[in-house]
Amino acid sequence: MVREPDFLRPSIITKIKAKILKPLSGNSFRASGIIFIVMTLVFAIGYSTGIRNSDGPVDEAIKEITSAGQSKVTKQILQRAAIEGAIKASGDQWSNYFPTSALDIFQDQLNNQYTGVGIILRRPTSGVLEIASVEANSPAAAAGIKVSDQLIEINGTDVQGASLPSAIAMLRGNIGKKVDLLLLRNGKDILVSLKRAKITAKNVEISTISKDVALLTISSFSSLTANDVQWFLTNTPHSKGIIIDLRNNPGGIVEEAVGVARQFINGGIIVSYQKASGEKVIFESTETGADQAPLIVLINRSTASAAEILAAALQDRNRAVILGEKSYGKGTVQEFKTLNDGSKLELTVAFYRSPSGRLIEGKGVMPDLVVPESVIASKSLQVLGGLASLITPNN
Repeated sequence: MVREPDFLRPSIITKIKAKILKPLSGNSFRASGIIFIVMTLVFAIGYSTGIRNSDGPVDEAIKEITSAGQSKVTKQILQRAAIEGAIKASGDQWSNYFPTSALDIFQDQLNNQYTGVGIILRRPTSGVLEIASVEANSPAAAAGIKVSDQLIEINGTDVQGASLPSAIAMLRGNIGKKVDLLLLRNGKDILVSLKRAKITAKNVEISTISKDVALLTISSFSSLTANDVQWFLTNTPHSKGIIIDLRNNPGGIVEEAVGVARQFINGGIIVSYQKASGEKVIFESTETGADQAPLIVLINRSTASAAEILAAALQDRNRAVILGEKSYGKGTVQEFKTLNDGSKLELTVAFYRSPSGRLIEGKGVMPDLVVPESVIASKSLQVLGGLASLITPNN
């Protein structure tokens, strides 16, 4: 609690007021001018004292560390460390801090273009960074990096305790410049040397695997993913069915996943959540004339976040049969809060619920049919053939 300065105590203020309110006579005009100046100085000093005393212990500690002169660390680095430490202490594995220097890097990845090696990172409950996704035809793919590999070092720097934005920033750099990664896979160390490249992610691909049957692969949800899906389906015959492959999809922009779901669901809830304040947010489909082709959705243990939202919505609304293995179980809602220097906090504010009300966080989406990876392609076509015999596009 800030102690009120002695010169601002009521007794002193009362005396000053009494002098000001006395009838003016003789040199009173001159005296009143002096009193006005004194009052201005009093309140200015009081305001300044309040500002100085408003710093909390964290700000005060940072000032003491930097003023001691024995460390070359900057105030900005100490502030970042304090914020990241607070996030870690909160126990929320999905929250992040993005300093202003990392905002462009984060935005580039959402926009499908960035300089790097072609991997997306995540932080599981173990706290060790791991590979969430590997971009096809990227340096990482060429080097044999796999989803779920743990990232131990970048250029000799241990990143096991590093924040997600810090690790991402270390992977960026000039095109053609080398970066060494130490990975852990099944208990064995793997050292790979890569050259950074300009990555242009292809989040949506489609192919025809038999007459009027389309395989739609969605590798992540970034800007325009829903539009790309719509364009591909419009230009690819698929009246006998669609297989949507969400395996190893780490998620991305939830609104894009909702946009894809709306293309297959006529009306009703797709996903919802409720904040601690009581505010409810509901994403619905208000469309009519949605695509009614039979649907199979493939998921695995690395299908996460927005990809799980899409799979759960199609499953709950009885719009698709889900094949594969239980998904990752990342179902938290993050919102960005901008700080006064332009940096951002990404904070968990709620948990997503599927149309039936089930939680995804920590539980994942259980497939309708558990199918091993080795036979999932043939099983998909078999189940799709059964659906096609029961469902017509006009139903």
